Amino acid sequence: MIQLREIYEVIPLVLIAFSACVILLIEAFSKKNQSTVYGFSIIAVAGAIAASFLSINKELIIFNQFLRISNASIMFSVIILTGVLITIIASKNYLEKENINFSEYYSLILFSVLGMMLMVSANDILIIFIGLELMSVCFYVLAGFLRLRQKSNESALKYFLLGAFITGFILYGIALIYGVSGTTNLSEIYLNKKLFTNYVFIVGFALFMIGFLFKIGVFPFHMWIPDVYDGAPTIVSGMLSTAGKIAAVGTILPFILGVNIVNFKLIFSVAAVATMMYGNIIALAQTNIKRLLAYSSIASAGYIFVGVAAMNEFALKGIAYYLIAYTFMQLGAFIIVSLLEKRDDGSRDYKNIDIDFYKGLGKRNPLLATFLTIFLFSLAGIPPFAGFWGKYYLFYAAIQANLIWLSVIGILLSLVGVYYYLKITVYMWFSDSSEEVMDSYVKEPASGTGIFATSLAVIGTVVLGVDPNLFFRLFKLILE
Repeated sequence: MIQLREIYEVIPLVLIAFSACVILLIEAFSKKNQSTVYGFSIIAVAGAIAASFLSINKELIIFNQFLRISNASIMFSVIILTGVLITIIASKNYLEKENINFSEYYSLILFSVLGMMLMVSANDILIIFIGLELMSVCFYVLAGFLRLRQKSNESALKYFLLGAFITGFILYGIALIYGVSGTTNLSEIYLNKKLFTNYVFIVGFALFMIGFLFKIGVFPFHMWIPDVYDGAPTIVSGMLSTAGKIAAVGTILPFILGVNIVNFKLIFSVAAVATMMYGNIIALAQTNIKRLLAYSSIASAGYIFVGVAAMNEFALKGIAYYLIAYTFMQLGAFIIVSLLEKRDDGSRDYKNIDIDFYKGLGKRNPLLATFLTIFLFSLAGIPPFAGFWGKYYLFYAAIQANLIWLSVIGILLSLVGVYYYLKITVYMWFSDSSEEVMDSYVKEPASGTGIFATSLAVIGTVVLGVDPNLFFRLFKLILE
């Protein structure tokens, strides 16, 4: 029987679900409601972040053992909510520019957040599946939110078809796990150590993992990322590459720990190398900045899997640190791209997303060029920004786990990534704008909400880089 105390422990979930439903009602009964819904969404997400800290240092299994409230689940929920909050703040101007400022956009985002939070808090495989599908369905719609743009429709359809195909792997994996163990409860599965030597269970676990490798973008399940990120609304691409990836990582980490990572260390190590190599090398040839950031996202999935392969105590902290740093720098870069891109006259496609457009940006718009430089330096792993420490902690965790070869390969491939990040920086500050750009150039209008959201990302990137112990002090408070 559900007790009132259990509802108190899931206030963030209740708040997000309630707010998403209220937005639908506001949309139904009020016509000019965009500003109201925008402010309400920000308050709801900020309130959920604050409410998440009410359950710090608690280890609870509630709602008939379907949900687990732990310090790890709180941490991943807060990181997800932080990324979504920045996304929502930056969305208003972008939606108005693209004439898609509909209230259901905010409702879809909140429902997707509900799914993510269910995933990272689940203590039952079925709850994980429900959360995953809730998140995925919202992402399919958001990817095609530019309804009049052919590329957006194609990205949504491709994402949906591949996602539906991958769902079959997950369901088959769940069926095999249940067939062997007789339960979908994760606590019971973790306690039954004999399961981990059963080949049917291992196959089920592998099929189950494929679905989350797809969401994270690990090679060879990455094929959807470049096309979807390129076609989706830019502000949505930023959320897909951060919050969605974080939710998947936060879901599989406890599962990997529970089924004994040692048996799969080599597999995850190979996956990490292949993902880092593919993402960094293919990014070298990109001329479209959205696709470049997409391949950068694939490479980042490889760095995360360096920590997954190590999976010692320090790796969990390193993964969490990298995810919060990655949220600020990746999301910030996508927001700047959304501020600069413009639609061609008489066309529904976009200009200003080619890398050549960024030549001379330092002279045309020094503020956005400075912000983008900070994000690119951080993504490249250049100190003193947060991205440097994120990679450092992951590679150090691999060394501690006697995976020195993996750490060396990761560092070398990370150096490859430095080239294409610095290439854009050189274009912005040391190259002149082309005549075509200057002839059609109109100073980008300042976006109050977009600049504010970008500033929040910059602050997070710089502060966590200058004082990484700030994060670990909070991390220690939460995880111990």
